[in-house]
Amino acid sequence: MKPSEVTTVGVVLAAGASSRMGKAKQLLEINGQPLVARMSALALEAGFEAVVVVTGARRGAVEAVLPDFVHVVHNPNWATGMGSSVHAGLSFALSLFPKLQYSGFMVTDQPYLTSGLLRKMLSQLKQSSAPGIAAYYNGGLGVPAVFRAGLFPELLALDGQKGAKPILHKHREALQLVPFPEGAFDLDFPDDWERFLREQEG
Repeated sequence: MKPSEVTTVGVVLAAGASSRMGKAKQLLEINGQPLVARMSALALEAGFEAVVVVTGARRGAVEAVLPDFVHVVHNPNWATGMGSSVHAGLSFALSLFPKLQYSGFMVTDQPYLTSGLLRKMLSQLKQSSAPGIAAYYNGGLGVPAVFRAGLFPELLALDGQKGAKPILHKHREALQLVPFPEGAFDLDFPDDWERFLREQEG
């Protein structure tokens, strides 16, 4: 597909230092596939026409495991927080794909995310007039989330720690929601990863 024809992009936020995990969680493997590569593949399988991965800490190691179809942008301000990576990913996507209409955002440390859930979110948003759609878990909204172009200016204005959470909160009444209770489990600490592996074996 020509860049001028791309209207949907999945942005994988993979810039963090994983300081609590003690090693790059983007590189932890499920069935031999690093999480950052797995998430990129899920986005493509879900119907996003292109995938952008935002790197930061451990840039070289993360970029080395990415599949060929991925477009990579490095966020030099990754240490300031998730907001700067949202900005970096979306601004890069818009520079590549000028007709972009839908941008999905996902992180690498939700091991229970599926392409089916992402596909459902993208399809449901397209069939509605809502400005975006977000996963619902732990009583609140979070990633993955997909935004229509009308919210791009607010996403591009993000910086610092908060990521897209303030935008999700601000537009909560207008957004579509998709239950994703498994989204409450993410891989922050070594114990989380060990627990996940045990559950897979069970």
